[in-house]
Amino acid sequence: MIMNHYDVLKIAPNASTEEIKQSYKILVKKYHPDLNKEDTANEDIILIYEAYSTLCDKERKKNYDEFLTKMAV
Repeated sequence: MIMNHYDVLKIAPNASTEEIKQSYKILVKKYHPDLNKEDTANEDIILIYEAYSTLCDKERKKNYDEFLTKMAV
């Protein structure tokens, strides 16, 4: 199953770069395995990092948005 990066970071698709960074920082603090003892903390932090690394890069974000558009059809 493909996770929607916008849902992972809890942001809108039109979020600014600053909003993406802010959400990433908040979620990393919340789900970091050293601070969060839930069994899924490691998987959560990986998803958060993958979403952030895609959405913070303009070219990768553009490609990802095009992919989402194609998947919606």
